[in-house]
Amino acid sequence: MATENMKLRVKTGEKDGKNFWDDCGVVFINRNPAGDITSIQVRHNMFPGVDMVAFPKRADDQQ
Repeated sequence: MATENMKLRVKTGEKDGKNFWDDCGVVFINRNPAGDITSIQVRHNMFPGVDMVAFPKRADDQQ
């Protein structure tokens, strides 16, 4: 089973044509061997200690 991790970033400002970003969380996408998404969890720094899910986490998901 594969797990993908993606950073959540928010634009915090712009100066002289340069953008500034803040890492604000992580998205974990769990897939089965066939490549189907089995669950998605989101951790965000505005909600420390809270796992938000798009699909319920399964016992066999890594992470």
